[in-house]
Amino acid sequence: MKENHIIINKTARFYTLGELNEKTKRVWVVLHGWGMNAKGFLASFEPLQNEETFFIAPEALNRFYVKGSGGVVGATWMTKEDRLNEIKDYTNYLDDLYELFDLEKYAHVHITALGFSQGASTVTRWVNATEKKFDTLIVYAGEVAPELFPLSETSGLKRTKNFFICGTHDEYFTPPLIAQMKAAYAEMNFTELEFKGRHEIITAVLKPLL
Repeated sequence: MKENHIIINKTARFYTLGELNEKTKRVWVVLHGWGMNAKGFLASFEPLQNEETFFIAPEALNRFYVKGSGGVVGATWMTKEDRLNEIKDYTNYLDDLYELFDLEKYAHVHITALGFSQGASTVTRWVNATEKKFDTLIVYAGEVAPELFPLSETSGLKRTKNFFICGTHDEYFTPPLIAQMKAAYAEMNFTELEFKGRHEIITAVLKPLL
C-alpha cells in the first residue's frame, strides 16, 4: 500500500466584524478553538467593536459533528493524521486570507494575531513561519506549538509583542501546567495576563490591548 497526496482547490469560510477603511487603526485576526466555528467565535468579540478596529475570523478547514452524526457542527485546524500537510495547508490558507485584504499596504495599522485554545498552537505556527507583518501575538488559553522551540533566528515570534492569557479556573490549564508553559516560553518574553474565569473569551481582559 502506498500513501499519495494531491493538491486541490477548497472553499474556506471566514467572518469579519467592522470595516477595513481609512479610519482603521487596528486589525485583529482571531483563530477559534477545537469544535468551534468562526461565526460563533467572532460573536465573542462584538463588545470590542468600534470604527477603528477590524476583526477577521477564519474558520478551520475541517468540519465535523461535535456529537454523534448530527446537530452542532464544529471545526478543527488539524489532527495527528497527516499533520505536516494540514499545517502547511492552514498556513497557506491564512497567508492567502491576509493577502485577500492586502494588509501589507496598511503600514499605519497595528496587526494582532490571536489564537484561542487549539487556535493558539495554530496561530503560533503561522506567525512563526509567515513573512507577513504582525505587531502583537496573543496566546489565549492555549499552547505555543512545542516544536517551535528553540526559536529559529528568522522566527516571526521574535518580532511580535507577545501576550499569554489564561483564566484562574481554566479546566484544561492548571497552575502547575501554566508554570511549565511559562518556563518553556521564556525566550518569547511573554506578558502574562490573568482573569477570574474558565476556558472562555472574556473581552474585558482584551480591551486594554486595543
